[in-house]
This record gives sequence, C-alpha cells and structure tokens, in this order.
Amino acid sequence: MSTEFIPANLLHGFFIGDEETYIFLFKEYYVGLCAYSRRYVGRKDIAEEIVSETFLKIWENRSSIIIHSSIKSYLFQAVCNNSLNYVRKLKSENKLELYFQDTQFNNIGFVETVEEIEEKSLLMTDFSLEIEKAMSQLPPQQQKAFRLKRQDGKKIREIAQMMGLSVKTVEMHLSKATINLRERLKNLIPSFLIFLWLN
Repeated sequence: MSTEFIPANLLHGFFIGDEETYIFLFKEYYVGLCAYSRRYVGRKDIAEEIVSETFLKIWENRSSIIIHSSIKSYLFQAVCNNSLNYVRKLKSENKLELYFQDTQFNNIGFVETVEEIEEKSLLMTDFSLEIEKAMSQLPPQQQKAFRLKRQDGKKIREIAQMMGLSVKTVEMHLSKATINLRERLKNLIPSFLIFLWLN
C-alpha cells in the first residue's frame, strides 16, 4: 500500500464519505480493479466504467454498507459482482457472443499487463495537474467563482460579496464552470473522481 498519504482511519473516512479517503482508495486500487474486471469483461473501456460506477454506488450507499473483511477485499468483490452482472446482462439480451467476437477488443484484458495499464493511467501521475489545466481554461468569472468555492471554501454569499455580484449570478457562474469542467475532464479522469471533485 502506498505511503504517500494514508488516512488515519480508512473505515471511518469510508463510511462518512470523506473525500480524501475516497480519492486515496481510488488511486490506490483503480489499476488493480480495472485489471481484475477485465478478466471478466475483456475490454479496457468497459472495465474502467465498471470500476468508476462501483465506486459511485459505494459512495452513494456507504451508510448501509457492511464490511466483514477489509476495504480492499470489499472493493474487489464489488467489482467482481458488477463485472459478472454486466456479462449476465449481455447474455440475457443475447449479445454475449457478438460482444466477445468483436475482433478489436476480444480478450484484450488477457493480453495487457497491470504494468501497461499503470503506465497509461492518469491516476498514477498527478491528476490535479489536469484539473488545474482545465480550470485555467475557464472564463475569468467562472474560474474566480469556482476557485473561491472549491479551493478557498467560501460560501456562495461570501463569493457574491467578494466579486460584487448577486447570489444568482454566482450560482450561474458555478453551474457553468461545473458543466465546462465535467466536459473538459470526461476523457482524462475517471468519472467517479470527477463526480467526487465537482460535488
């Protein structure tokens, strides 16, 4: 397990929805979970989608989750279940054979190593660089309002006073900034991290 940042109490952070805990868990296990999912679904893009959706479901249902072993074991079991559910759904829709006959993707998950996935993964670098780049491309008012809220922790009413704008105008800038950032980052950062960071 990485020692760069280990939350003092993973379980506590997990159940209260602590952002740093979830980012740590996502960065720590994302590559391995994607490789694990690909054993079942065979495709990199589908595996990444399943892992992101698994984290999102866990985050949304965290208050009712019961963990009997470790968080790591729970994550891998959840990804396994969701991967199998994806394959079962294809089978129920009579799409399974066609899915695995796709020559572009067939069995790609069994060819590429974890190390190769890791080299391609933005999470193994610093995804905050991509976030900063995306923010710097926002229109000035959107960027200022978003930075004040997200980075400085200001309330909307405080931002309105600081920028000399109405609360409604600040809300509009924040809404547009969120939409713009989601669009700019959607192909660069896994969807769960975008969701966590923008909410």
